[in-house]
Amino acid sequence: MKLIYILLVFIPATILERFVFHASDSLIFLTSCLGIIPLAVIIGNATEQITFYTGSKIGGFLNATMGNIPELLISGFAVKSGMYTLVLASLSGSIIGNIMMVLGLSIFVGGIKHKFQTFNGNISRSNFILLSFAAFGIMMPFAFNYFGGLESDHKLMQDFSLILAIIMLVIYILGLVFSLHTHKDIFEDEPSEGEGDGKELEKAKWSMPKAVIVLAVATALVALMSETLVATVETAAESFGMSAVFIGVVLIPIVGNVAEHFSAVLMAYKNKLNLSIEIAVGSSMQIALFVAPVMVILSAIYGNTMEFVYTPAELFSMIIGIVMALFVLLDKKTNWIEGFQLFTCYIVIAVAFFIFGI
Repeated sequence: MKLIYILLVFIPATILERFVFHASDSLIFLTSCLGIIPLAVIIGNATEQITFYTGSKIGGFLNATMGNIPELLISGFAVKSGMYTLVLASLSGSIIGNIMMVLGLSIFVGGIKHKFQTFNGNISRSNFILLSFAAFGIMMPFAFNYFGGLESDHKLMQDFSLILAIIMLVIYILGLVFSLHTHKDIFEDEPSEGEGDGKELEKAKWSMPKAVIVLAVATALVALMSETLVATVETAAESFGMSAVFIGVVLIPIVGNVAEHFSAVLMAYKNKLNLSIEIAVGSSMQIALFVAPVMVILSAIYGNTMEFVYTPAELFSMIIGIVMALFVLLDKKTNWIEGFQLFTCYIVIAVAFFIFGI
């Protein structure tokens, strides 16, 4: 994994290409993507170290939150530029990627080492209840827009989108109060099969101040790389022959969430499926109920409210992902074939977006 830090060289390379040599947008886009990858891993490592000083529930929340920093920044800069199609595509791609690819890979890798893995059902239930409300929230504007004949009435849809975003944000905050404060006892770790075998527990390698400083520096650099990526994405899409939707749904979420991907899979391999689920499913919930509403509110602040309406393909993929993941986790026990099937479904969706570009 240390080899990935070689990609840090693309951070100064991107800065030089953009501000000194004025290279082509396609080259700058490519190097900025590569530069974000090691930064995302560093953010994941720093957050994991902070987790040692907290606990599984708070640790998973921090992993999901900080893992979404690249996505939050990329979407924020895209909103500022008025690139709403890219914003919605990347948000839907993050939800799909976390709930199908990351969770699927985690269950698959963990299942190869451990025949069966169990987890605290309260963790997944809490996240899926919030995800269910998120699914309801994203279906409502779609339904009224496409079936209620409101395609041409942008003002009404903008007003509804802003009201919906505020409500979803309130639900997210109340969900945090529920899981981290009023009912935090029901989310306490339950030992998985194979744990508690007498092995020495892992200990933090960094002090809390060091982890916080590294996290802050990496986040600042991600902000710079994210702004550069957004500034060059349209020209790059044309140069690479990819649709902006495919870049938003598949490429940006993979690049921006690489730390989450690695952390969730590693935790599952270590038989810490509770933490893997909190990272993967919790991240999808956070994108749907926090990042997306914040982007709508931010667009309203800029003076042009983003209509919270996903395309039929994006909506269908998100709903399918949520339902499939729910069925996989329903019996509180997983195995490798379930993870492989979940991951394979994501590949099918990604290929469909690449070929059809919608």
